[in-house]
Amino acid sequence: MSKDNAEDIILEIKNLKTHFTLDTGIIRAVDGVNLTISRGKTLGVIGESGCGKSVTAHSILRLTPSPPGEIVDGEILLHRDGEVIDITKLKPTAEAMRNIRGDDIGMIFQEPMTSFGPLHTIGDQIMETILIHQKAADKGEARGQAIELLRQVGIPNPEQRIDAYPHEFSGGMRQRAMIAMALCCSPTLLIADEPTTSLDVTIEAQILELLTDLQAETGMAIMLISHNLAVVSEMADDIAVMYLGKRVEFGTTDAIFDNPLHPYTQGLWRSIPSVDGPLEKLVPIPGVVPSPRDLPPGCVFAPRCSEFMPGVCDQLKPVPVIEAEPDHFVACYLYDNE
Repeated sequence: MSKDNAEDIILEIKNLKTHFTLDTGIIRAVDGVNLTISRGKTLGVIGESGCGKSVTAHSILRLTPSPPGEIVDGEILLHRDGEVIDITKLKPTAEAMRNIRGDDIGMIFQEPMTSFGPLHTIGDQIMETILIHQKAADKGEARGQAIELLRQVGIPNPEQRIDAYPHEFSGGMRQRAMIAMALCCSPTLLIADEPTTSLDVTIEAQILELLTDLQAETGMAIMLISHNLAVVSEMADDIAVMYLGKRVEFGTTDAIFDNPLHPYTQGLWRSIPSVDGPLEKLVPIPGVVPSPRDLPPGCVFAPRCSEFMPGVCDQLKPVPVIEAEPDHFVACYLYDNE
């Protein structure tokens, strides 16, 4: 991570492993991930679909369906008011875990239409969250807070729109309402899982500007999960690159974009269209992502890697952390001096 004070750390993830046990085998969706998120900063988590980004987020909130999903190793350490809470030690249904959801950590899910119940108004669902987490609030106070939250996230006429049902909102308005519900208890960490998926570029820009403004006002941290590299480059302070459940590169946004080290990260960059210079054909990463049920020996990216070294990459697991540059870490033998 970039140089931050220890007291600013909100969440530490250490060697997290979340596996799914199926009849056809074990899927290692998250396989030894390490991340740190600090107050007032945005951590971008990028990678192809199926690389473990969303499962990492669901593990933090203990929302992974069990069975078949289970955290089999690692720690998720929440720093709160001078104490450190290991979320992996809490039962998903425990009151302490329910309090963490919303009070300490809020989440914007990929598809807000499936996150809101269709039979209740937007306002009722936001009010219910407020009443659950703020014991002293009554229905009148909760309604007033919900209206103010809807106004804060840019929904026009919130006094009337609070009584609308989810299907009566556009995609952009539903996403704003989801942000309002995620923020209703002033969490110190907001997990935004593809917050602009399926939105047009104008609405996308508005949502991202809203998140930036809210972060500046409240000092909350944001974990931004996205496959949109342009969005991450604008929003994130640090970036973690994931591939097949592993963190393969980590550093500041400037370091990752100016000097990507891991061949996978370099492949992602080559696949981005650019308006600079002559238009050229995009260069896709060769091959396909291996099945998580049948991972190759050695480095899991080796079968697709342009820098493949026989006898090394196909036999040896990459060392977990190599600091190739100051605050720039990579898991690749290309940077192992030994």
